[in-house]
Amino acid sequence: MSELATRGWQARLQRWWRISFHCSPAYIWASLACYLVYLVFYMLSISVMFKSPNFDTYLLATLRGAIDTSLMALFCHFLIRPYLKLELLPQGRYGSNLFGFLLYTLLLGQLLMFISLNLADLTPLKELDFRNMSVQKANGEEMQLQIGLPILQLIGGFNQAVLFWLWALAYVFWGTLVSKRQMQKQMHQAQLQQLTNQLNPHFLFNALNSIRALIYEDQDKAAATVTQLSELFRFHLQAHLKPLSTLADEWQITSQYLQIEQVRLERRLQLDLQFDEQLWQQKLPTLSLLTLVENAIKHGIAPLPQGGRLWIKSRPVAAGWQLIVGNTSAGLSSTHGTRTGLKNLRQRLALLPGRHHLHIEPQLEQYQVTIELEAGPLEQPADSTSHTTATEMELHHVENPDRR
Repeated sequence: MSELATRGWQARLQRWWRISFHCSPAYIWASLACYLVYLVFYMLSISVMFKSPNFDTYLLATLRGAIDTSLMALFCHFLIRPYLKLELLPQGRYGSNLFGFLLYTLLLGQLLMFISLNLADLTPLKELDFRNMSVQKANGEEMQLQIGLPILQLIGGFNQAVLFWLWALAYVFWGTLVSKRQMQKQMHQAQLQQLTNQLNPHFLFNALNSIRALIYEDQDKAAATVTQLSELFRFHLQAHLKPLSTLADEWQITSQYLQIEQVRLERRLQLDLQFDEQLWQQKLPTLSLLTLVENAIKHGIAPLPQGGRLWIKSRPVAAGWQLIVGNTSAGLSSTHGTRTGLKNLRQRLALLPGRHHLHIEPQLEQYQVTIELEAGPLEQPADSTSHTTATEMELHHVENPDRR
């Protein structure tokens, strides 16, 4: 048990170390700007806190300010920032972790103040001892302040903790904006990739061939297939404007894709659909379901001469809810792609607040992907639920006429 605990701490320290030395250029420039502002504020406060400051006093204040500001910056970067990224931000549960963060920053504030007070005992910084300050009143009188070391330690440590809180609040706000921009950018890239790679020319070619064959057999069905195909591409063109969609919306566009594939694969495509009615309005990254279904058909079912079975399930679990997409397969084959769609989907889940996971379960004769998401508020508009359920029943009946 102790060995496992040691390994866990070692892995934790390694992650802490990597985070400390991995930062974006924007973060570096923002930290530098905060450093300069804090240093200027520190030097200006000297004229108020000490009697008759001269050039030497300002010079010492610059040195002392540079040291204290550097310590503040080091504490924020190496002790506050990794804690936020490892403990507070990934969990998405600010209430349960907030008390620990406040206690942690209070202890760091006391430690930083202790170091700062001990710097005052060094020559030539003794002239800037905060325990002996004079304040200039408005009427020109001077008031000498003498503060005991314990009181100054407690008050100064609390003030340092307040600065840590302000810095953490600014960092969380900035990180939220960056994550939102990254999600929008990645959704735009995913939309382009869906058009060029996942809904590739082979799918469009096969769909058009199916429509051409239907023109001579069933013109109404051919027209409906063209409508479904145009609706599918229209949704892709607008996907980057909406990073999240409800399960009902995802199934609506996925069902149109399945009906197009049904024309091509006919009875080679067997569906098993099990949707929980309470989950239709839960949110997930846009195009998630379509990406998983298209990969399952392209790499699992279409290459098999006898076809296969595709199952889609949504179910509530203790931590939220799950979306499961699986298919029968012929084992490890060369038709498996580069997993670009799964990689993009995993990255989009990581950008969302809260705990979301993607599990891949490859087996000899089947392949299954499970997305675990935190549950949001349940809202069920009657129109979207009834429409989705009707589409599900229609597909299930056509693909499995023998099922009862």
